[in-house]
Amino acid sequence: MNTTQIKCFLALSETLNFTKAAARLYLSQPALSRQISTLEQELNTLLLIRDSKNVRLTPAGTLLASELGGLYASLEDLIARTKTVGMGYSGSLTIGVLESQWMGGTYTRLCRDFIKRYPSIDFRLQQGSFGQLRQQLIDGRIDAAITLEVDIQDMSGVVWRVFEQDNAVFAASTSLPVCRKEVVKAEDLAGETLLLISQEDSRAGHDKLLEQLKLLGWVPDNIRIGPNFATITLWIEAGLGIGVVNHFSALTKNPSIRLLSEIPVGDASACVVWRKNNLNPAIALFAELLEGWPDKQ
Repeated sequence: MNTTQIKCFLALSETLNFTKAAARLYLSQPALSRQISTLEQELNTLLLIRDSKNVRLTPAGTLLASELGGLYASLEDLIARTKTVGMGYSGSLTIGVLESQWMGGTYTRLCRDFIKRYPSIDFRLQQGSFGQLRQQLIDGRIDAAITLEVDIQDMSGVVWRVFEQDNAVFAASTSLPVCRKEVVKAEDLAGETLLLISQEDSRAGHDKLLEQLKLLGWVPDNIRIGPNFATITLWIEAGLGIGVVNHFSALTKNPSIRLLSEIPVGDASACVVWRKNNLNPAIALFAELLEGWPDKQ
């Protein structure tokens, strides 16, 4: 029994008229008759009694029609929902967001636009450190991550798209003496404690900042290693030293923090990254929102 046979039988059981049933199904009457005959042969059961004037259901036909109608409706719904999920218009999408980021501006528009376009997709957000987001991508615990391009450029098996160009910037509590200067230069940082992220959480962030310090000619007297970005931002707020953040950091909204924008640090562009072998079709839909930005992998 196939779906064509089911549709033909149900149409005929409702109309009890071959002409009307054939017209409803856009079939010829002979084609409809063949489908019914084939179904009866497969079931080895007479389903309809035909004569020159009337079509009547047999008891077996009555039973099949009463039970099959609901089953077929459920089957059609299941097929439709399966196609919907397959196209990515349903299901779920889990995005990991770099910790301590301010969910405003571009971040918010990106998420809200996706939710507006695809309200049937269960859109989920969670936070994580650089290292946690990379591992969660590998493990499949998240479908994609919103993080900094600098941290995933050397990561294998992933694709990413930059959606916001940004630069890293030194940040310090206004309680530090260096912030009393109207313009802060690299040489003014001498004697200050550098708050540096650990290599375990972001080798790229750790190493590239040290490279930039060499170019600036600043050799910190003291370096304090933080286990993750959230800890670094907490230490900056507490006035324990000078650290580096991006402009999406929630720290930039703190009026007690000064961004030392006069001193160049390096790139901190935001990107969306996902595994090449991620089979979740919603990923492709999310990527569509980023069209116009350069593809990188």
